[in-house]
Amino acid sequence: MKKNICFINNFNNEKYIEACLDSVLNQSQSFDEVLVVDDGSTDGSLDIIQTFCRKYSIIKLITKANEGQFSTFNAAASVLPDNAQIFLLDGDDIYPHDYLEASLKAIGRDRWDFAFCEQQQFLEHPPKSAIVNAVSAHYFTNTSALVRSRECWIGNPTSCLSLSTELFKKIFPYPHFQEKAFWADNLMIYAASILGAQKIYLPGLGIGWREHQNNYSRKIYSQNDVVRREKAISQAFSWFCQKYGISRYPSVTEFFNEYDALGKYWQKRLDLPSQYKMFNRLLRQQIKNIFA
Repeated sequence: MKKNICFINNFNNEKYIEACLDSVLNQSQSFDEVLVVDDGSTDGSLDIIQTFCRKYSIIKLITKANEGQFSTFNAAASVLPDNAQIFLLDGDDIYPHDYLEASLKAIGRDRWDFAFCEQQQFLEHPPKSAIVNAVSAHYFTNTSALVRSRECWIGNPTSCLSLSTELFKKIFPYPHFQEKAFWADNLMIYAASILGAQKIYLPGLGIGWREHQNNYSRKIYSQNDVVRREKAISQAFSWFCQKYGISRYPSVTEFFNEYDALGKYWQKRLDLPSQYKMFNRLLRQQIKNIFA
């Protein structure tokens, strides 16, 4: 029987961590385990987590020095059991009470590699249900070639993600975790595709994504941040391709097999150029690789 585990990363979420943990513990279908990794918090959030640990035996706490959110995923990789599904949650977000039950029902399969749902943004009043509409789950075909060529971002922020421990342990620990311009959700979203994981989109479900100053998706970044992020993404692509023996750039045939399988809706949604433009781009990449 596969375990369902909630993994929470926390840093100085004193205002929010109690609501976060309550939302996980009060699910209509219970999690088997809850893993919390605290990244060297200096506020009262760690005390709150420890109080929960004394009350609930399913919660496991790991404390570590502050190295950034990325490092909490590295710390989790060594303690997560095999044969489990990991549901991610930032310490300032919440799960609606039916999130786990609705997720498992929407997917309707015993096993998947990587699933992502939507956000329900809120200020003070979190959503009452994870169900936002009746749209069915979308099962992606392989997207490795698409992502290696175009760097298509097929996913959503951290709390919207769930993945198998098998995939989690292929991605983490990741050695270049100290680059602040590159985030753990980016790495998981890109790496999952590079490694050929099956991605499932759950458009009918949404987690509670709390709006506040440090959790604002429309934050404006400097040009230097953008450049650093692009370099970090390139480094991640090269690292995973080299580690797992995957060509950095796909062949034309490999790309167009995946392109055609996407269908017109996702070709447009991912802002993919016409086949003619893509063919020229792929040829240039291949020629560049030959003479690199």
